Amino acid sequence: MCTEEATNRRKMMLTTTTTVAWACFLAVLCATTVKAKSTSPEIIIEPHNVTAVRVGNSLQIMCRVPQPILVCRVEIPGEGNAILLSPGQLAEDGIEYYGAGFDKGHCGVRIARVKETHDGLFKCSVATTNSRQEINAGLNIIVAKPPKEIFLKASNLNRGGSAHIKGDQIIVSCYAPNGRPAPNISIYLGNDLLDETQQYEHSIQPTGIKNVTHVLDWKDNGKTIRCVGNHIALDKPLEASMLLDVQFPPQPRTIFERFGYVIGRQGSVNITVYANPKPDFKWKIGDEVIFAGQTDETNRLQTSTAIDMGDGGWGLILSINNVQKSDTEKEYILEARNDLGSESYKLILSTSSEPAGFDLDAGSIIGIVVGVMVLVLIIFLIVFARATGRWCFAGRSSTRNLGESSDTESAGRYSRSEVDGSSSRGRRRPRINLSRLFGRNKDKVSGADTDTMRTVVTIDDEKLQTAEAVAQEGKTNPPTSEGGIVYAELDLTQQQQGAAPRRLNEDKTEYAEILYTKPEAEEAADK
Repeated sequence: MCTEEATNRRKMMLTTTTTVAWACFLAVLCATTVKAKSTSPEIIIEPHNVTAVRVGNSLQIMCRVPQPILVCRVEIPGEGNAILLSPGQLAEDGIEYYGAGFDKGHCGVRIARVKETHDGLFKCSVATTNSRQEINAGLNIIVAKPPKEIFLKASNLNRGGSAHIKGDQIIVSCYAPNGRPAPNISIYLGNDLLDETQQYEHSIQPTGIKNVTHVLDWKDNGKTIRCVGNHIALDKPLEASMLLDVQFPPQPRTIFERFGYVIGRQGSVNITVYANPKPDFKWKIGDEVIFAGQTDETNRLQTSTAIDMGDGGWGLILSINNVQKSDTEKEYILEARNDLGSESYKLILSTSSEPAGFDLDAGSIIGIVVGVMVLVLIIFLIVFARATGRWCFAGRSSTRNLGESSDTESAGRYSRSEVDGSSSRGRRRPRINLSRLFGRNKDKVSGADTDTMRTVVTIDDEKLQTAEAVAQEGKTNPPTSEGGIVYAELDLTQQQQGAAPRRLNEDKTEYAEILYTKPEAEEAADK
């Protein structure tokens, strides 16, 4: 029993000792790693990873560390042994030190003229002042070698071979072998770029390949597929091309309308039909059928054979000798048929002149909208200027503001001080009154049209008092004086007793507004 307990105790002690030993080992290892990292900085190399250069061009490569360095050593492909570089060192075989100095942590090299043998892996090694070991970095130098030729191939994914029909999907392959790096390849259909995949960037592979797919349309017939390869070592790109032949049935279109035919004169009709391969044509004119290149029974109607217009276009001419009115009433139908289908085209002839087209593009619509907006703005400015007495209406503003009033309530709003001081203060800015602009003056009491007239007179204060007394004795409407403004209602009925009676709708009440101004003697005394 005691022996078993002692054995267990020894096992526990052994396990504890082993655990402590491993912990100490790991701690020492971590400390060593941290110290190594702190004393061995990483090299930053420019250009990064890979650079391409033409034979004969210069090349600069910089290896940089954030600490001062003691040693700068580079290995250039094709130069055999490593090269030790330092600031101020003379160039040897076009190779020299490049950088701001060891104290800045720069270890760079300048190659004056790149050779074809310099293609390969470049290495730089530095030793810092805080480390006894060198640290390394590298990049791949690609000495450009142009491809000799470029190849183009178009394959039909629907039926195979080189025959193409509208709606087929083709794959266009372009490749340029033996280039270093692989060339940049572009594929064009006519002037349109077909871009689907880009499979490399500074690739070290000797062959550049690009594939694109395209669904064919009848308009692609006659277009050229071009494969263009650009390369750093080429002064002009390599190019390969092929003509695309797309077969399609006669294409539908709207009714052919022809105008301007003159009765009694010769007329002709030109029609273009698109189809590939060439279709067979025949005319149906009324109840008569005429094949292309033949005439009718009277030899008055003559048709031409199909003329190749290129890219699947076929031109036909129908000539009419001595156009008659019945010719404009007939139904003309042209039938075109090839191995892929058929189509009928209706033709209408007219002696009327061709109607002028009215087609507005986006620019015309924008111009019309802008013109309308400018016109509305001009009208608004004119109304605003007239209402406020600005700009070209400024000369009439003071007269209108002082001399116009539409009712009795506005007659006494101008004081004597306003009249006397108007010349010194300048014109007042009137309020906008649209009814004054566009409406006739109305009497607020009777609603009848009124004529308002007012005058500015020069009177003395004594004459003003005498006028008030006389007005009271005559029992006329007493004049009121408000701030030097005299308002009087003129009764014109006595003057019109001898005249013929007027209709009620012509009766008008006329007003006069008398504005008081200072006499010259009083103005001289004030001065």
